[in-house]
Amino acid sequence: MNPSADVTLVDVDRAVADQLLELAKRDASPDEVAPPLGGPGWNLERTAWFFSYHHAAAGGLDGPAAEKSWAVYAGGHIAGSVRLKRDPDAGIPSAETGIWLGRSFRSRGVGSAALELVLAEARRAGLKRVTARTLVGNRGAQRLLAAAGAELTQDDGTVLAVVEL
Repeated sequence: MNPSADVTLVDVDRAVADQLLELAKRDASPDEVAPPLGGPGWNLERTAWFFSYHHAAAGGLDGPAAEKSWAVYAGGHIAGSVRLKRDPDAGIPSAETGIWLGRSFRSRGVGSAALELVLAEARRAGLKRVTARTLVGNRGAQRLLAAAGAELTQDDGTVLAVVEL
């Protein structure tokens, strides 16, 4: 099976958020998914943040959080999450994106397919630019972003990727 051939984005409701958290706990580092709250691992603070984040992002780009998150499914299996967050200070209609995938879905084309889908969502929302940040050492993310047409610039240990839509 080629998982990138069957990648979809699904709105995150409570049931999907439960599935995402289960995937994150078994197939990703907590630091890849949530901020370092309350110490290491999946503690109560991180878990509470995870659910409140996805609840707030359910309002969409035009909602109070100006953010939308989706679950990424590959071949019918939950694979991770991707988001868009409006950037009101950019001067043009812009948003930041971010993605995390479970380890077992990486390097299989799922991230590329999910990024293309979220860029299509950005275009439908009338956005003109999508940005992303990653660490200098995250070569996989840099390759994924460059393949999507991003211009990459490095500054102070991070890489900024800009995709003009």
